[in-house]
Amino acid sequence: MTVEIVGIITLAVAFIGMFCDPSFMVTAFFFATLLGSAAAFTLESVGGLNISPSHFLLSFLALKLLIDKTILQRTIRAIAPGRPGFWLLLAVVYGLLSAYFMPRIFAGQTQVFPVRIYLNTVTLPLEPTMANLTQSIYFVADFMTFALIYGYGGSLSGYRVIGNAALSCVVLNLLFAVLDLVTYSTGTSEILAFIRNANYSVMAEAELSGFKRIVGSFIEASGFAAATLGYFAFTFRLWLLGARPLLTSSLSLLSLAALIFATSTTGYVGLVGFLLFVYIQTGFRAALRPLTSQMLAFMVGGPFIVLLIVVAVAQNADTSRYFQTLLDTMILDKMSTTSGLERSAWNQQALLNFFDTFGFGAGLGSLRASSFPIAVVASFGLVGTSIFGLFFINLLSGRPTKHADISMEEATRQAAKSACIAWLITHTVSGALTDLGVAFYAFAALACLQPSLIAEQTTLPLSRRYFRAP
Repeated sequence: MTVEIVGIITLAVAFIGMFCDPSFMVTAFFFATLLGSAAAFTLESVGGLNISPSHFLLSFLALKLLIDKTILQRTIRAIAPGRPGFWLLLAVVYGLLSAYFMPRIFAGQTQVFPVRIYLNTVTLPLEPTMANLTQSIYFVADFMTFALIYGYGGSLSGYRVIGNAALSCVVLNLLFAVLDLVTYSTGTSEILAFIRNANYSVMAEAELSGFKRIVGSFIEASGFAAATLGYFAFTFRLWLLGARPLLTSSLSLLSLAALIFATSTTGYVGLVGFLLFVYIQTGFRAALRPLTSQMLAFMVGGPFIVLLIVVAVAQNADTSRYFQTLLDTMILDKMSTTSGLERSAWNQQALLNFFDTFGFGAGLGSLRASSFPIAVVASFGLVGTSIFGLFFINLLSGRPTKHADISMEEATRQAAKSACIAWLITHTVSGALTDLGVAFYAFAALACLQPSLIAEQTTLPLSRRYFRAP
């Protein structure tokens, strides 16, 4: 086992957290989810497996929280039948069983693109691999994250700590983006080498059309863009609901700028998809209930701003030519590139794996695709996908607030749901595996908590004005 510098720092934070209030450990865990290119430890005995800071802190977080009987009871309540955690638990159990049995039952009966990134250019016969174990561990960690955050957020104080930690992640993500740009422009990128030490190909020096592709604390621009879209969605929803409007509008605009300058196809497609979703959703709301002033501004001003940008670009030949080149490179010609053809082949083969296994799936960790839904169907089969799907239905449906005005806690819950929707969009566009990451499940837990059910909560309405649609 190789101990990295960031691992020593993580261990120190974990040790300090054991003697501090649980809020310290929860906040540290949220921050650690941003370190997408960091490895706290490397296990050479299992093929160079990276243990990320967030996964390492997760075990200490569990120890810290579960010694509190109240939090333990709320954590157990998270997996009660009918609740989202129950369906996630069943999906994890089914995933573990599929990871062990399916590669053995269907061994050699179908060809798969393996999980290991350096093997993704060729197909290999289906067989048990180390990826079945590692992806199973990640899925268990995802479940633990959901259950622990759900349990800790069952009190008003805990809920607020999680909400503030989530908002702080937006700020920290932007700071990493600034550091990435500054160190690149000054030739000092090695300063960030200690958080870019995982056994992956870190593309921190890439440029496109004269722009430095922002990677922040992630492996590549697409990973940064996908994460940033979720944080943009979180702050944008808070702004629409009138929560801390000055702060959330500033953070959403800065996140939007960082997302644009990341020059990632995943980010651009995800951004368009998310904004269209929010616009349609706000339109339905306008017909049923009052709108905030921010929602009204978005409904009226959004199309006008888009039209203004299009006209401004079209008026300048050089600018128009530049954006046309960028659009062709990032979107229109993407599927004809080597990367586009390769990802298309992953999806086609994954669907073939589903049919070759008679709808049972090849097993968790057996393959990669280029879309999260396809990866789930090909890995879990019909039964596992149905169980997993019930978790997402519970996550995304929720219960609307009964009040004309909503609390800050309810606004945070809706914002967390928006972040999850944004991440689901990006993973649908280019998600290679069934693992959505611990950050997704932390926000999912926040989205599933019902502030109205928290015993000690008092009504804390947001200060805002409503406008009714004519």
